[in-house]
Amino acid sequence: MEEIGVFICGCIFFPSCFIIIRYFLYKFFGSQLTDGDVHNVTEKCVSSIQAAVATVVGLLIAIKCQKDIMTDRHWLTNTYAIFGIPYFTYDTFAMYFSYIYTKPDVQSKPFLQRLKHFAENSKAMLCHHLLLPLILFPSIIFFRKGLGDFFVGVLYMCEFTIPFISARMILAQLQMKHTWYYIVAGLSMIASFLISRVLVFPFLYWRYAVYRGIPLSQVPLGIPWKCNIGCLVILLPQIYWLLLMVRGAIKLFYKIYFKSKPQ
Repeated sequence: MEEIGVFICGCIFFPSCFIIIRYFLYKFFGSQLTDGDVHNVTEKCVSSIQAAVATVVGLLIAIKCQKDIMTDRHWLTNTYAIFGIPYFTYDTFAMYFSYIYTKPDVQSKPFLQRLKHFAENSKAMLCHHLLLPLILFPSIIFFRKGLGDFFVGVLYMCEFTIPFISARMILAQLQMKHTWYYIVAGLSMIASFLISRVLVFPFLYWRYAVYRGIPLSQVPLGIPWKCNIGCLVILLPQIYWLLLMVRGAIKLFYKIYFKSKPQ
């Protein structure tokens, strides 16, 4: 029953954040923002709230489980997994409405055509929002056998980069790509993504090596093969996205350089 209560709280929390933030945006900035701007900014704000909560929860778990990183337990590990599951359903609906409001030509189409249009242009995020709950939730709740709360806590902190990604996307939505705010947000996004989404995996392997008292090179052979494959499957897309971010930053700086260069 306690798990059901936590799940219901998650079902209420994320849509409530969306409604409240959207209300205040309309109230204070309604005359300056379009409906598309409001819904897009609201969606990114709620994503940042979820990421901030996940990061804090992960930090608390990792700090508490330092003595024995395999067997130490923290009540937040499973609790937040249950609380966070409704976020993916909420965010799918939020992304749909944000997409529709930013595409006036799609709004007049029948519902099924709008849905098809959204799905065709949001394949990556839809796959992410479908596969993550189907894979990570059972892994955290059922398949760990009570082991590795420390590692789950560190993986929760992978969300640390989301507020910076959201800030950059909000600035782009508000036509502020030419400002220094956008540049700072972009550089912060790349730095936080590198640390929390890429370097986190070598850190986890190193931490396990210290725990077992073995060389780092022996860790892949000393853990179950499914752990290695799981880390690799998660890591490879992160490296790909990081390279895209770096390439985008280089292009932006080239534009700035040529604009500032005397003719």
